Amino acid sequence: MDMFIADTHFGHENVLKSCRPQFQSIEEMDRMIIENINHKMKRNDTLYIVGDFIFRSKKPAAEYLEAIKPKKILILGNHDKDWLKHLSEDEIKHYFVGVFQQYEMKKNGIELHFNHFPQLAWNRSHYFAQSFSICGHIHNARDTSIAARLFPQLNCQFNAGVDVNHFEPVTFEELVANNTDFYNRFYSEEEQIRLEEAVRKLM
Repeated sequence: MDMFIADTHFGHENVLKSCRPQFQSIEEMDRMIIENINHKMKRNDTLYIVGDFIFRSKKPAAEYLEAIKPKKILILGNHDKDWLKHLSEDEIKHYFVGVFQQYEMKKNGIELHFNHFPQLAWNRSHYFAQSFSICGHIHNARDTSIAARLFPQLNCQFNAGVDVNHFEPVTFEELVANNTDFYNRFYSEEEQIRLEEAVRKLM
């Protein structure tokens, strides 16, 4: 099974102040996210981490990577290059199936495009429910940037960030549902049918 997550910001104490006041400590946040990953996923499942896995952590990256059970693919965010420098090439190969600046995959005719940063367009983005973008970076922001303000209108782009996905990894179906609710997106009856068909093809 494939699942998606972004902006975990493991070890980043300041993220509690900026957008996660529900956590009393960074240890509580880290523990909850890791438990949610391991509860929902098995070792043979693949977790697509769409950037900003760790930031300014007092703990080494290996401690978090060892704790997370499923296979991992990392799409680099703006906060990932620094901690990756402290891992050897062998360690990176051990912990990740792959590490990419951007990533693309296709399943049953449906394209998924991964980039940490939201995009206005991507390959075949003009074909509704045939090509999707999965990103992160904006957390739960609604109006603090142009990207956040425009994001609700990009109805085939989905924010995999934990802040809008209940601090857990999500299936594509859950990703669509959470983004639809959080951004109050509206799909016509025809669009909803096509979107549900795409979800089935990606299961």
